[in-house]
Amino acid sequence: MPSQPSHSGDPRSDHPYPRRTWRRLTGWLAAAGLAGIVFGVIGLLALGIGYGLPLLLLMAFFLATLAVPLLLLTVLHPHITVYPDGLWLKPLVWRGTWVPWAAIASIEDHTLIRRGQQRDRDTEHFGQIIVVDGALPPLYAIVGMMAGLGRARAFGISTYSHTDYPRLLNAIQRHKPRQGGR
Repeated sequence: MPSQPSHSGDPRSDHPYPRRTWRRLTGWLAAAGLAGIVFGVIGLLALGIGYGLPLLLLMAFFLATLAVPLLLLTVLHPHITVYPDGLWLKPLVWRGTWVPWAAIASIEDHTLIRRGQQRDRDTEHFGQIIVVDGALPPLYAIVGMMAGLGRARAFGISTYSHTDYPRLLNAIQRHKPRQGGR
């Protein structure tokens, strides 16, 4: 799984989060939250084992489960750059990942966002989950599990989280292999 694009072509389009400062702040807070969870779990395990307090061990387990929504936040809607050979995904906290067009398995309805229009002054909110075969790290399986797709590795795109969403969706639909999915 290459960590950089496997071509020398220029990007066709770039689809970052519309509010870059907010996204950067969210990334720092998510990383701090994950670090706090790691240190908290280690501390609770040390105190629970050291003092023989089984409830602290149970608290460590429950604290560790709180990492799931933070991990989901970090990979759900990555910054996407479209290249002639595939997609470059840059998640909120982790390293970027190359996804060739042939690895895209299906395009599903986004079940992790509130769809539609909440208030009259809001724009309508749409999104898709892109299921990928083999090109994404295991961390992306969280998206598939939370979206009800089993252990499939996936990422999301939406009108709220990506600039020029219709162009991005069109590029993915145009290059997606024809087998399975929509």
